[in-house]
Amino acid sequence: MDNKLITKEIRSAIKDGNVQKVVELIDSNTETLNMETPFGTWLHVAASKGKLDIVQKLVELRSDINKLGGVYGGGVLNEAASSGHIEVVRYLLLREANLDVSEPERNPLFGAISNGHVDIVKLLIKSGIDTDIKYAGESKEDTDALTFAREQGQIEIVKLLENPNECSTTASKTNESNQNQHDVILEHVAKYFGEVKNTISEIVPGSRVAVSIHIIAPSINKNFVTLFTTGMSDEPMDYSEKESGYKYSELLLKLPSNWNGDKDDKKDQNNYWPLAWLRKVAHIPHIYDGWIEEGVILPNGEPPQPLASNTNLSCVMVSRPKETGLDIVQTKQGTVNVYTLIPIYEEERILALEKGHDYLIKIMNDKGVSDVLDLDRINVGK
Repeated sequence: MDNKLITKEIRSAIKDGNVQKVVELIDSNTETLNMETPFGTWLHVAASKGKLDIVQKLVELRSDINKLGGVYGGGVLNEAASSGHIEVVRYLLLREANLDVSEPERNPLFGAISNGHVDIVKLLIKSGIDTDIKYAGESKEDTDALTFAREQGQIEIVKLLENPNECSTTASKTNESNQNQHDVILEHVAKYFGEVKNTISEIVPGSRVAVSIHIIAPSINKNFVTLFTTGMSDEPMDYSEKESGYKYSELLLKLPSNWNGDKDDKKDQNNYWPLAWLRKVAHIPHIYDGWIEEGVILPNGEPPQPLASNTNLSCVMVSRPKETGLDIVQTKQGTVNVYTLIPIYEEERILALEKGHDYLIKIMNDKGVSDVLDLDRINVGK
């Protein structure tokens, strides 16, 4: 298939939202993945069309999230903001897309303003985009975001930009309430594992939640490192009335006592990946509008690939903790469910899909498999 035909096929697949077809056409070809089109990279195209699933897959394939291109010569974030796709904007901010304000044409805030996307403007302001930068040129003279909004007749956006601190004030009150909830969760978990040794916080522009990972060192009675989250339960997961008792959750993951990855060092993937997966799973319900519950298994791609170069474990299973009473925390906001993440093999995932999560847990217990991560443990699915 020649380049013209491939280009046409990929554009059509993106337009149709056909993730599988896009992946098949790119076929692990870096040149095709990073192909420049008049509309930018394929990531620009998917973002401008609001195809979140395809955006996520292209990012997973290592498409450059900050590469310049497209109609406006800006980043992918600018395409999504200009086109009004707030979920794509939120995801790109979560993945640390640049808030490029180098030129007005590249500025996602200006793109959102020009098309009247109020919610995206609000999101970008909360994310810390520079609203005061002024541009000068043939078409613009000392034009900042507020001036531009007035020129465009965007009255609601003008009000937002005139009082940007209102967003911050609301966020401050919310943060205070959330911190009280975090303290309750911290106290609850400490009863089982001990006091927190270290906390790794994050700033996630545009995400509905910011997840902190707390680290509890091994003790005489607990010969493992405990990682657990707060922040996931700041916002409810998507749920029906039937599942209303499951709308708030936090996560924990147990690591061997010799684990030395207690720093947010992304370069050391063999130690960093448990932190990365804990964060990833905590954000999933707030990005995809779903929920996490006991028995959910998340593969590392399809087919699943090893979670790191030092293990063949390739999936993460959500389970109830073994410690009696740990799984429920009562807060003012409601019931928070605590789940343990257990890395598993692909064969074990297949076994759980065929015979159920409880069956897999029973087999693991019978074989002496602990809920503490063991990179080289036996595979009970074989």
